Amino acid sequence: MKVVRVVSELDFGGVEKVLAISLPALKNQNGLELKLIVLGKGGKVAEELVPNGIEPQILSFNPRIPNFKLIKKLQNILIEFAPDVVHTQGGEANFHGIWAAKLANVPLVIGEEIGIPNHHTYWRYVFKWVYRKANKVIAISEAVKEAIVELEEVEASKVSVVYNPVNIGIEGRDFSLRSSGRNDQITSNSPFVFVCTCRLVPIKNLDRLIKAFEGLVKENQNRELLLRIVGEGPERNKLESLSQKLEMGGCVEFLGFQEDVWPFLNEADSFILPSLREGSSVSLAEAMSAGLPSIVTKVGGASEILGKSQSGILIDPLKTLELQSAMQKLLDIPYEERISMGQRAEEEAKRFSVEHYLDSLLSIYAFSDLRLKPSDF
Repeated sequence: MKVVRVVSELDFGGVEKVLAISLPALKNQNGLELKLIVLGKGGKVAEELVPNGIEPQILSFNPRIPNFKLIKKLQNILIEFAPDVVHTQGGEANFHGIWAAKLANVPLVIGEEIGIPNHHTYWRYVFKWVYRKANKVIAISEAVKEAIVELEEVEASKVSVVYNPVNIGIEGRDFSLRSSGRNDQITSNSPFVFVCTCRLVPIKNLDRLIKAFEGLVKENQNRELLLRIVGEGPERNKLESLSQKLEMGGCVEFLGFQEDVWPFLNEADSFILPSLREGSSVSLAEAMSAGLPSIVTKVGGASEILGKSQSGILIDPLKTLELQSAMQKLLDIPYEERISMGQRAEEEAKRFSVEHYLDSLLSIYAFSDLRLKPSDF
C-alpha cells in the first residue's frame, strides 16, 4: 500500500508533534510505502524525521488558499507516485491536497480536521465543497466532529474520530517518581509547580492564566508557587511584559521551545491549559501520561481526553476567578489525593498510545473504498 501524507509545514506545534511521534511507526508497517509532502516550509520536525528514514518532500510554496500552481504541482507528484491513499491534515493541506488527489485519481482520499473551525459562511461553503471530494474525514475529537457537522461542512456518516497519539511509557523514565520525597506542600520547602506546555498564541489564553496566578500568589503568601510556561510563539514578549508588570517575574518562568517536555512535566505538581478553543490537546494527554492532575478548559475536546478518570478540573476559560479557584483547589487537597488523581490520569492516557492510534488509522486506510484487508500490509 502506498500512502501519501500532506501537511502545510513541519516546524513545531500540535500537528507536527503528532507526525513526529506517529510517522516512524507508520513507516515501519509491513507492506506500506510512505511519502510525506510539506506544502510550505520544513523546520525542526522535518529534521527529526530524516534519521527515522522519512525524507519529507518540501515544496516551499505559499499554502494560502487558493494556490492553483500548488494544486498542479501536487497533482503531478501524485500521478508519478501513484498512491493508494492520500491523507491530508489541516485547512491548507486539506484544500490543496484533496483537490489535487481527486484530479490525480487517487483511490482513497482522506482529509483531517485538526481543530474546531471558526468559519464564516464563505469558508463553510469552501470546505463543504472540499470535503465532498474526500472519501473520508478524520476528526481529532468528538467535539471537532460535532463542530464540522453542525457547520454543515460534512455529513456525520463520513467522519471518523481518531484521537492524537502521545508517547506512553518511554523507556528509562519512571513518572511515578515525579513527586517522590515530597511531603504535603504546606510544610514542604519545595514550591508547588504548575506547568503549561503549548504554543504561545492568543487562543491559549495565557494572559488570563498569568492574571489568575497573580491572584493565587497574593492569596497564598505563605507558600512558594511557580508557574512554568514551556513553549514558543508570537505572544511571548507580550506575556513576559505582563508578568513583569504584575511583579510575577520571580514566580513565572518562560522556558521557550523544548524538544523534550517530559523533564518539565516530571518536575511539576499540576498541568494547566485554559485554551479558548481546543480540538484535542496533545499537551494534556502528555501531562496525563506523566501522571499529572490537570486544570483545563471545558470548551472543545479536553473533557474527552480526561475521559472518566476524574483526574482534572474543567473551567470556563473566560472566568479568571474560576481559573484561580481551580488552582487553589489543587493546592488545598491532600497530597495523597493529588497523587491518586495523577495515577488515574496516567492509566487513562493509555488510550492515546501510538499503537492505538495506528490501529484506528490503518482500519480507515484499509476498510474504506479500497476494501483491503489488514493482511495486505
